Amino acid sequence: MSAAKVQVEQPTTTRQLEQYAALPFEIYSHRQAWWPPDTRSDVELLLGRTPITVGLEITPLWARRDGKALARVTVVVNPHYIEHHQEKLGHLIQFEALPNETAAAVAVLEEACARLRLRGLKAARSGFATFLDYPYAIDNYEAFPSFLLRANPEYYHAYFKNAGFFTEKGMVDYTMALTQQVLHNYRLAVSAARERGFTVQSWREYGFARAVDAWVDTTNASFARHWGWSPASRAQVRPTLALLEMTAAADLSMIAVAQGEVVGTVFSVPDLSPSLARVKPGVRLPPERGGGSRGALINIGVLERWRGQGVNLALAASSFLAMAQRAMSYAGYTLVLDDNWPSRKTAEKLAGRVTSSFVAYRRDF
Repeated sequence: MSAAKVQVEQPTTTRQLEQYAALPFEIYSHRQAWWPPDTRSDVELLLGRTPITVGLEITPLWARRDGKALARVTVVVNPHYIEHHQEKLGHLIQFEALPNETAAAVAVLEEACARLRLRGLKAARSGFATFLDYPYAIDNYEAFPSFLLRANPEYYHAYFKNAGFFTEKGMVDYTMALTQQVLHNYRLAVSAARERGFTVQSWREYGFARAVDAWVDTTNASFARHWGWSPASRAQVRPTLALLEMTAAADLSMIAVAQGEVVGTVFSVPDLSPSLARVKPGVRLPPERGGGSRGALINIGVLERWRGQGVNLALAASSFLAMAQRAMSYAGYTLVLDDNWPSRKTAEKLAGRVTSSFVAYRRDF
């Protein structure tokens, strides 16, 4: 098929947006196990009707031939990111494309970049946008990924390179086996922090609503210079995390307090694959991947002036101990930038090993 027969358009009707949101089913449904999208929530996001999209400019684009969707990407202009990093960069999220459709994939990415240039922006990134986008797998393509992470087809990389993008940043996902010796070491880390005057509590113990606000404030402060991070407000985060109050996430997520001040936080979730993943009948996930046995630490942050005192180890260890109490035998430590050496050292001290690798892409105009 020639590129001339590919049409790049903006879906506008509710029916079109539903079709747009459903494209991953055509790409991944053949797999033994995968994380299907919540298409209703995705449509709400595309319409800007979610708390996290307040203030963002969102433009979905798809490439079609004879009415069939071949590739898609959503253009996001985030004033919060631009102001915070003083960088005129836009984000391309939700990229998906069918195999053997280079012309369509390149065309939709080209149009997305053109839209950003018209807005006066100087670059585009795909693969990392706070709360909105996650990086592209460069290994374990067919394996069931950790919660929130991609197991995209390997041909996506060629599509981005053909559209003029380059690899901007690498990231890794760690896995910890929660053996008795490892759990013993975790208890020692928690005790050491307690002796230094730090108190670690679960979000439920601390008070869930207070913990959510503390997590927002502490994460924004501790990630202030973190590559790619975009600050979020309490009002944006509260409605989403409030849904987790009655789940195990409230017991696995942690708060560290010293001298009456919240100095660090961890946001963790239980293994959600039994309830959210689509697994073919008869397929059993490897225990280190899911199936009810792998919790996930999504985010850890410690205020700068309290670093180097073992707070990070105590927070993560407390979360992993809580996972083990709930019969989880593995824990994920997600997602760590390749050059974030302090966080990588923390993962290693927690007996983690790299089990998946990812990249984010960039194109300068």
